Amino acid sequence: MKKIFLFAVLIGGLMMTIASCKDDGIDLEKLRAEELEKLDAFLEANNIEEEPTASGMYYIERVKGTGDTIKLGDKVKIFYTGMLIDSTEFDRTGTYEPFEFIVGSSDVIVGMSEGLTYMTQGGKATFIIPSNLAYGASSSSSGLPRFSTLIFDVEVYKHYKLSDTQSE
Repeated sequence: MKKIFLFAVLIGGLMMTIASCKDDGIDLEKLRAEELEKLDAFLEANNIEEEPTASGMYYIERVKGTGDTIKLGDKVKIFYTGMLIDSTEFDRTGTYEPFEFIVGSSDVIVGMSEGLTYMTQGGKATFIIPSNLAYGASSSSSGLPRFSTLIFDVEVYKHYKLSDTQSE
């Protein structure tokens, strides 16, 4: 019975979200198409030749780290700067205070977790994350516009393997 109720609540919430987008008169397909046009222009203007991953994000390694590759469920401490595709900065870690979280948790967007799974401790990279791996058609809690491609410059300060975090 609980499962049916939870499923009904989930479906109801999804339908309300869809309805609210239609009620606003927002053409979501047009916004997504505009996002992809901006992304193509950005890649061309910045001479980015890397191919996207299977999910559609771009991973650009800047400094190769050492040690084991990060996996989902591992704990990391990272420094990062988050920008919109027009270079507007919207978030960053403190200079001396890295952000700590479990890779794959709901603490970060899907694209951030995916990008980290290509990295090792000490590595630096740029992630170009399309909205479908970030906040999609909804705006974020920080007020980012719908269908925003996000760019993150990331440094892995510390990586704790899954086996290490289980003993903490």
